[in-house]
Amino acid sequence: MYIKIIFSIIILHLSVVAGAQNDSIFSKANDAYADENYQEALRLYKSLEKKDLASSELFFNMGNAAYKLENTAESIYYFEKALKLAPEDEAVKNNLAYAERMRIDQFEINPNSELDQGYQSVLKLFSVDGWAVLVLVLLGISLLSFGFYVFKSRTGQKRLFFTLFLLFFGISIVSYVLAVKQQNVLTDSTYLIIFQEEINLLDAPNPNATILIQLHEGTKVKLLDEFRTFKQIELPNGTKGWLDAGNLKRI
Repeated sequence: MYIKIIFSIIILHLSVVAGAQNDSIFSKANDAYADENYQEALRLYKSLEKKDLASSELFFNMGNAAYKLENTAESIYYFEKALKLAPEDEAVKNNLAYAERMRIDQFEINPNSELDQGYQSVLKLFSVDGWAVLVLVLLGISLLSFGFYVFKSRTGQKRLFFTLFLLFFGISIVSYVLAVKQQNVLTDSTYLIIFQEEINLLDAPNPNATILIQLHEGTKVKLLDEFRTFKQIELPNGTKGWLDAGNLKRI
């Protein structure tokens, strides 16, 4: 028993020490950025990334450092990763827009249907944790309503509280579905950033296929399928084609 307690204390101590070291590295990286030593700042930020210390703040700072170094693909890549964790962060959105202006490829985005736009707006009302809290609150209200329904004797009151029970329980189910959808957005890795300076988009998974267009670093594409070394992708304007390998990174 005492061994387990000592082991737990050691683990806790190591965690505290590791946390302090990571905070120190992050602080040094911020100081390097403030001193306009962007290469060093990015190196230090990446050392934290390798420890799986993912956060929107870390990726945002990495995007800023890469942007200062005029690394188009890298800056867009990290801003996209930051946006994935903080979809409503205006600073991330703005800086991503600036980074996107540096890339060669510019596409008109296919407008979503009004229904899809409405769905996306609702989905972004809360974070995953926010939706989870809402589900718990709604379930609590629905159970409370059911309790009143059971103990009330008047027919009108029983009908009212049973209706409220069904209403809040139904909304809690919808909220749970939205929480799952929001979580899927965070774990979705179907989008890629092209890091290769130039790459040909082909009309078939064949090196001798017709070249549809030439793509450049920093372009964001959606992964549709894979065949051998080829990846079928879709551009923001809806154009589909195949890329032969290439330096691509999943967001």
